[in-house]
Amino acid sequence: MINKTISQIGQFMEQEIVGNYDKHTMVQGVEIDSRKIRKGNLYIPLIGQRVDGHSFVEQAAKDGAVLSFWQKDHTPYPTCLPIILVDDTQKALARLAHAYLMSLDVKVIAITGSNGKTSCKDMMYSIFSQEKKTQKTIGNRNNEIGMPLTILDLDEDVEYAILEMGMENKGEIAELCAIASPDIAVITTIGSAHMENLGSKKQIADAKCEIYDGLKPNGLFIYNKDCPEIDEVLSERKPDPHKKIESFGKEAQARILSDIAYESDSIRFMTSIMKDEIVLHALGDHQAMNALPCIMAAKSEGLSDQAVLKGLSCLQMTKMRTQLLNVKKAKILDDSYKSNPESAKAAIDTLMELPGEKHIAVLADMLDLGEQEQQLHAEIGKYAKEKGVDLLFAYGPLSKHTADAFGGNWFATKEEIEDRLQPLLDEDVVICIKGSRAMGMDTIVAQLNGGSKNV
Repeated sequence: MINKTISQIGQFMEQEIVGNYDKHTMVQGVEIDSRKIRKGNLYIPLIGQRVDGHSFVEQAAKDGAVLSFWQKDHTPYPTCLPIILVDDTQKALARLAHAYLMSLDVKVIAITGSNGKTSCKDMMYSIFSQEKKTQKTIGNRNNEIGMPLTILDLDEDVEYAILEMGMENKGEIAELCAIASPDIAVITTIGSAHMENLGSKKQIADAKCEIYDGLKPNGLFIYNKDCPEIDEVLSERKPDPHKKIESFGKEAQARILSDIAYESDSIRFMTSIMKDEIVLHALGDHQAMNALPCIMAAKSEGLSDQAVLKGLSCLQMTKMRTQLLNVKKAKILDDSYKSNPESAKAAIDTLMELPGEKHIAVLADMLDLGEQEQQLHAEIGKYAKEKGVDLLFAYGPLSKHTADAFGGNWFATKEEIEDRLQPLLDEDVVICIKGSRAMGMDTIVAQLNGGSKNV
């Protein structure tokens, strides 16, 4: 984490420090939540929709903060600790993160995409950490607040930073790249997520391709060739001879060469870019595809094949992303973190690859899909039927269309679904649970799991 003197923080911000202070006092870490302040922290009071962090500066000082940013339009200024006056505390957070990152001898790998960015981030971290000091985005800190905090948590001797970049609107990836200045950029997929905001897959691709625009000179851009919208968007941009472009996908140079073999908690496959078979400690054909840009990035940076193979075989995935749980005689595929049409189909594909006498899909609403939301939900029901799903349980108003298209069961509450599933745990069944984050489908997983360990 950032460990600089108050004077050095002032130099990063190119601002005068107001108040009494010892220039040798160390600032150790940054905090935006006054309830989590630790001794030595820099407190950055952000202005939210309901709460203004400036109101809690005195408590932050009592709890050990040694410095605070302070928005100039908030008067009177506090005297309980030294402050740096800024026009906007959120923009100041971004500026500090950028300045700190530029002071480090670190390479940045930035990952975005409609689906798979967290899985790709986890794989990239697992590979690079075999041979390099590597840190990554923790949890979902991938936006204009979370990513700067991730950067400010980096150790001074870190060699690679794996940063996840999320977005909802055009321009947001550009803002994140202005902070992070990536050396390598990856787009995993272009899907229907955020269709409500951006209107079309091409517009989503255009927004995602801001990560290409934000690459450092001589940077490497890796993208999914199976998403034609990316090629379309790139063709409309002026080629940059100082940036290298590589792709992966079914028809790309980096591709899967073999059938994907499923084991209890892993998949095996051959690629065009490794001579050895890959054993990936994750489930789903889509996860094999997510591994490709990670292998490409590792090879571009000179990591050994051994690091790639070991990193993928001992991968620890973020929870709620195709996480397989053993509960009594049943298996639960927990993919409850988020959902959209593309990831829902991938989850159904993975469900049907797992051995079991009965395959059950538990699906909730997919949000932010725009005008086609009813049709897209119905398509998932039809897809599940075509793939051979035995039972489908649906929850949420939009998922009525999923249940109707499948001929499945719709439930008004999650508790009703839990009641229906409990007896099935004593059978040889595989249950996939998926929905948008706001639907809270992880609560069903927790109720069914009852403390059982992961596979």
